[in-house]
Amino acid sequence: MTSDTTVLVTEVFSAIQGEGALVGERQVFLRLTGCNIRCAYCDQPEALEKRPGPCRLEQTPGRRDWRWRESPLRLTEVAGAVDRLWRAVPHHSVSVTGGEPLLQARRLVALLPLLAERGHSVYLETNGTLPAGLASVLEWVDHIGMDIKLDSVDHEEVDLDTHRRFLQAGAARHLFVKVVIGPATVPDELDRAVAMVHEVAPETEIFLQPVTPFAEVTAAPSPSQVLELQERALRLHPRVRVVPQTHKLIGQL
Repeated sequence: MTSDTTVLVTEVFSAIQGEGALVGERQVFLRLTGCNIRCAYCDQPEALEKRPGPCRLEQTPGRRDWRWRESPLRLTEVAGAVDRLWRAVPHHSVSVTGGEPLLQARRLVALLPLLAERGHSVYLETNGTLPAGLASVLEWVDHIGMDIKLDSVDHEEVDLDTHRRFLQAGAARHLFVKVVIGPATVPDELDRAVAMVHEVAPETEIFLQPVTPFAEVTAAPSPSQVLELQERALRLHPRVRVVPQTHKLIGQL
């Protein structure tokens, strides 16, 4: 099998979206393998390395009755695994997530049309660092959840201009921006990110997401910090909401 006919997958399952603009919607999650950055709070360490290995496919929506396979999988098998869940229960969209799914943009160019043929709306969850990858798949994407990474939280030194180019490339779609905030968030750094969004795409909604303690991250921002950061952001951009990882609160994957 070649990379043109396969994709590296971690898991396929049905669950409730817990973040951003589509929070509460039922989705089929297609989690791809591999990420180009290493955020301190990442709660999907099994999806970070872009390499072959075991993956799991849910058989009945929400039942976690896994069938284990060896990844990479053929594109037709992945599309079939998504479609089986989609047909069993009404779903809003397919969340293509990771890891960072755009690391496999060439494979997505072959996979996403198979989902579109089956009538599946596609929601891309991305760290917002690979604008060229986005451009190559954009025609098959309906919704985009784009991260903006703050170095004071993520410690990855992502250039804000990279996020700017990504936002410019995706602004024609239903796109929202998510910014994870933590106890050490530098207010001026958040200001610069919010101002950039307002300049490039003033109708775009921004979601501030208080970090969920995980791995080396041991504390969330205080209630007063969250209020202060939202107040700063609202002075620069009128559409800023605070939404935590609600799937964690209700025990979803």
